[in-house]
Amino acid sequence: MRAEVIIVAAGKGERFSKNKYKQFHLLRGKPIIWWVVKRFEECRMIDEIIVVIPPGMKDYVKKVFFEYKKVKELVEGGKEREDSVFQGLKIVDKDTDIVVIHDGVRPLISSHLIEKVIHQTEKEGAVSLGIPIKETVKRVDKNNLVIKTLKRENLYSIQTPQGFKRDMIWEAYVKREGSKKKASDDALLVERLGGRVRVIIGDERNIKITTPQDLKLAEFLLEEIQ
Repeated sequence: MRAEVIIVAAGKGERFSKNKYKQFHLLRGKPIIWWVVKRFEECRMIDEIIVVIPPGMKDYVKKVFFEYKKVKELVEGGKEREDSVFQGLKIVDKDTDIVVIHDGVRPLISSHLIEKVIHQTEKEGAVSLGIPIKETVKRVDKNNLVIKTLKRENLYSIQTPQGFKRDMIWEAYVKREGSKKKASDDALLVERLGGRVRVIIGDERNIKITTPQDLKLAEFLLEEIQ
């Protein structure tokens, strides 16, 4: 079984900083994206790594990743996240069985969870990590008035990586071309085709760095998974 990962690191991350790409901010002296690639470099079930980066950043990123042997290619991303993933998918080998897609700002993912996603994808076809929601969730209208309180028993906060059989995710992306509907994650494109996506339990430490406060939390959590 052959598995490749697409690490999506082409976004601007303006909620974090307007002056510098979020994925290149330092975490323990290394860019956030360096830690992300490190996790997949060390995972024995990952054969090759494709990193989708902002336009014009290839020379800088090559210096960041010079020590990593599995990095197959650096690909410049597109306008939207889906465009960036599709650029990465075009580089995936046709004989690859499983494609794993991961956010470029989730540096605390473990090899154990990556392997779990790959194993389950082999069985299920499409898999996503998720954490059961603990807090009460309410749907509100445009005026922030509560419309409905949702039953949290069946609600999950979705994480990456998500795993897919190559042919399945390729078909989902080919068929989305020209569509104006945005997808908040890759699994949604599979769902739109009528595909079944299995959610498996993730890890609360697998945070997505969105704000400066998240970066401080990652600094603390990094000690636990080193």
